[in-house]
Amino acid sequence: MEELRYLIAFIKAIALVHPLLQPETDKVTKNGRNVNFEPFIETVDVQWPAELATAVDLVAVTISYPPTRTYEEKKLTSPIKYIEPPKEEEDFSGSRQCAMCEKPVQWDQSLCCGRCKAIIYCGPICQKNHWREAHKSMCGLYKAMMEREEELAMKIFKFNFVVDNSCQWLESMGLHKKGMWRRLCGCYAHYPFGLLPTKSIGAFELWGGLGDKDYPSDKPLANHIIGNRNPVFLSGWSEYYNIRSLPMSSPVAAILSHPLTVYHILTTLVINSKNRLIKGKEVVVHYLGPAVELDWLQAFDEISHLLNGLGNVQIFMIGPEVPSNLLGPVSGLGSRLRVNLVRGLYQEQYMNLPAPHMVIALNCGLESYGSWSGALGVIKSINVPVFFTERSEVLCTSAKQVLRTSGLHLTHPVGPNPFRSPLREQIHSTNLPSFSNGFIFGVNT
Repeated sequence: MEELRYLIAFIKAIALVHPLLQPETDKVTKNGRNVNFEPFIETVDVQWPAELATAVDLVAVTISYPPTRTYEEKKLTSPIKYIEPPKEEEDFSGSRQCAMCEKPVQWDQSLCCGRCKAIIYCGPICQKNHWREAHKSMCGLYKAMMEREEELAMKIFKFNFVVDNSCQWLESMGLHKKGMWRRLCGCYAHYPFGLLPTKSIGAFELWGGLGDKDYPSDKPLANHIIGNRNPVFLSGWSEYYNIRSLPMSSPVAAILSHPLTVYHILTTLVINSKNRLIKGKEVVVHYLGPAVELDWLQAFDEISHLLNGLGNVQIFMIGPEVPSNLLGPVSGLGSRLRVNLVRGLYQEQYMNLPAPHMVIALNCGLESYGSWSGALGVIKSINVPVFFTERSEVLCTSAKQVLRTSGLHLTHPVGPNPFRSPLREQIHSTNLPSFSNGFIFGVNT
């Protein structure tokens, strides 16, 4: 029985990561078509079938190609409980916050757990107290999460993707206080979402003055088959940058993570919506809780380009952050994409909207907002595919608990999002890997 359980886990993991494989070369042999793939390694959480479930309902499965490929760091270890608190180590990654007392601590005075290297403290007293109260049972899990950092880092990009201070990073890229990048900057945090001051709406200004070849243009897709009217199917950032003829030094993936995650769900994760688009039909998406996206709506036009002349997508963005003066259709987008802004909670607005083919919530924060309770009730009743993203595995763990409490269970297990932002975010009290749209999971799929 144990062998059968792990065989099923392996098969399910293969199905999840298969779309991420990137063909290297094609050649025909006498035995048929032979495809070589780029080196690849990915770890996903797989849920046991109900009839094979045990006390643990998930198992982490690592798939690699070639089979001998491993992480540069040591293998992922299973979460374990330690008896003694590990020796503290110094942390030098910027201004932080103690996980125990929440006191601000300067980078040259902070300590981190010596085993998991994930949790930040102001000193050894807080470290020892936190060990007894909470960290002892979690240290092994955090250590396992930290060991995935090498897998999650997007080293294909030719710019600094570790962000300790957003303003300093933007300044280093020549993008500080410019265009859509202002929403990543604390200097504009006092502006409500969707209401950044705008003097010009040209693409050059929206992308912060990047060079013409450093942001996606309105021209037809380059390097794509002429006459092929099917939507473009993408496996990750390398393929997208190639199709759009963008250099890997361009930072636009930090903003395009939102629209391309939506497009990835539409064309890869939900077969019904993919088939509708191929047949030239419309797909209706309910997009819950928009925030920073309200200042990046023009970037969503990339969905229209990638549809490549076939099918239509209508997105209803619903949330309390939508400004009253922006309600209704968004102008200036491509003919294949329509975006409508709706202010309010989903449970209050759902009956006024066209029935969706899917529901999406990016960087959802299920644990952070009490209003999700009513929205999850609607999601449970309508029984359409729903996909969420979260920034870190810790947040995914909390989100799964919220979903279970609402009577919802994962049907698409937690896994790295191939279109996560390449920017590694700093969390005040931990060193755990965190990326905008870092991990993706779903229910009713």
